[in-house]
Amino acid sequence: MDIEKIRRDLKSKKVTTREKAIDQLALAQDQDSLNELIWVLENDKVGTVRRRAVLALARIGDEACMDILYQIMMKDKDEETRKNAAITLGNFGDERAILPLFDFSQQPRKNNFTDNLDRARINKVLMELAQKKMVADVDELIEWRKKRIQDGN
Repeated sequence: MDIEKIRRDLKSKKVTTREKAIDQLALAQDQDSLNELIWVLENDKVGTVRRRAVLALARIGDEACMDILYQIMMKDKDEETRKNAAITLGNFGDERAILPLFDFSQQPRKNNFTDNLDRARINKVLMELAQKKMVADVDELIEWRKKRIQDGN
């Protein structure tokens, strides 16, 4: 696998080439490509490409990316990219994901496979965060997080 060529493909004009390059970097779990994936998150105009970059960061598993994932979760124009960033942050145990995840879970159901899968992933992350924070359930987790924000944390 020629990692340098794959990294160059991240700047291809073809969306499918960029998506494939991100998938290959994720499969390779190439820690040295984090800066390139962050560049994609900040600069690529295509939501599906940015979404894949978030998923690649989730697979590579580097906590150094938490701040960029937070920014993406809060500001990306693509809802699916924001949702995946929130799920990734939550999987890393970042409490900043709690309220956005809860908000996503409260949106009207679309009753399709992707929506159902996303809801299952969100519920799993929220339950794991509730256990980690040693609270009884998601409602208590939400109240805990709101209090932390109110207290400036």
